[in-house]
Formats: sequence, structure tokens, C-alpha cells
Amino acid sequence: MRRTDPEGHGPVRYGPPLPEDGLPVPPELTAVLAAAAARADGEPIGGGPELIEAACGYWERRGLSTAPERVAAGPGAPALLLALTAALGGDVLVPRPCAAWWAPYARLLGRPFFHVATPAECGGVPDPYALLETVRRVRTEGGDPRLLVLSVADDPTATVAPPEVLHECVEAAAGEGLHLVSDETWRDTLHAPHDTVLLSPAEMLPGQVTVVTDLAGALLPPGWPAAVARFPAGDTGADLHARVLDVLTALGARIAGPLAAPAAYALREPEPVTARVAAGV
Repeated sequence: MRRTDPEGHGPVRYGPPLPEDGLPVPPELTAVLAAAAARADGEPIGGGPELIEAACGYWERRGLSTAPERVAAGPGAPALLLALTAALGGDVLVPRPCAAWWAPYARLLGRPFFHVATPAECGGVPDPYALLETVRRVRTEGGDPRLLVLSVADDPTATVAPPEVLHECVEAAAGEGLHLVSDETWRDTLHAPHDTVLLSPAEMLPGQVTVVTDLAGALLPPGWPAAVARFPAGDTGADLHARVLDVLTALGARIAGPLAAPAAYALREPEPVTARVAAGV
């Protein structure tokens, strides 16, 4: 029987298991990995030029113009969220329910972590009035809310936030000076309602939103850890990008050299990758 008691643990009791999609690895993706297997040098912290260029193209195809100096790659979205949380400081706000992997990193850093109710229409984003109430309550109690993590294509509820709901949430967050991290890992998968137009908060608030996309499970097999982050434009984004790279450097959190090639390949979305994504939804 699996142990469930917290003996020998600190504040982070467990992490969520890797998701399983039951899909075979495309032979083309395996071939790219095999061709890079002899690579002995490490990928630079934040990702090399080939991977960064592929990430820029991925976001360009989704209407988000992206400069290479506004992109960072890491060994999975958890590493990027940990670095972002450490770089931004302050308290963390998330919708209820939220992805299981969002909470452990705030706990690991000793950051207060507050759940906010979601609207009736969808999950993934907080109700704007509940968000305002929570922010003001936390500040009244001496807290310092700075970061809101949300997901427009929400995994726990399998819903997409309608544009009008997302706009109200983003507007409320901007008014309170919060930085938004938008987890867009599952934006290309099937959610309800199927006719809802999916928009990124980065389209509405380009100066205060960092987009994170985990390739593992979405474009790559679940056990291949790689993720990319798109930082805001302007001085705020440049400063945050630099601080996140500092954290990743301190952690030694870089994508494994041989894995960078299939990550870049997947981000270019060739037919074998898009077919695998379609098969999983």
C-alpha cells in the first residue's frame, strides 16, 4: 500500500504524476531525438537559437508576435513556473479548481497561496468580482498579491474561458497591478464549449502577461520535459526575463541537449506532430 502520511516531508507533500496519453511516439520524432543523441554539449540556460526561433514561430502562428529576446525555455513548465514565482515575489492567486502542479512551487518557496472562485461559465480563470474581493482582503490582512496564474484552456474542467469573461478577469487583474501567467499548454486540445473563440490574455494585456506552454504531453510525449515561456514587451518583460534566467541558472535548470532538437521540431508543428495532437483530443 502506498504511504500517504507526511513523515519525512516538508511543506510540499507530493507532486502530481506525469499524465499519460497512451499514444505512441511518432517515428519522425524518435528519429530527431536519435540524431541528436550524440550531442555532448549542454543546451544554454533559457534555450539555444534553434529552439527559441521555433518557439517564436509557434506563437506567431497564434497571433502573438514574439521577439527572441522575450523567450525562455526550461526543462518543463514546473521549472518555469517556479522561476517566475521566485522572480516576481509576493503572494500567488489561482482559480479554484486549478491544475495540481501549480500549488507545490509556491509552497516550496514559502509563498502564500490563495484560491479564487471561478465564474459559472468556465474554469481556469477567476471570477472578476471574487478576484477583486480576494486581492483587497489579502492586502487588508498585510499580504502582497503579485501573481495570478490562470489557464484559458483549462485542464481540470475541460472548458475554455469565453472572451468576454476573460476580458473582465484581465481588466480586474490589471487594475490591481497583478502580473498574469497564462498556462496555454492545452490551447490546441478539445474543450467545451467547442464554438468558443480562444484568446490569450497576452493579446489583451501585452505588458503584464507571461505565457507558458509545456510541450510534454501536448506536443511531445509526457516523459520528455521541455517548456517555453513568452515574456511581455517593454522594460517590465525584459527585467522579468533576466530574473527568470537568473533563477534557472542558479537551479541549473536547462533542457537536456539531445531533447532540444525534438522540442524545436515539435514547435514547428510538422504533420506527424499535429496528427499526434489530433489523435489525443
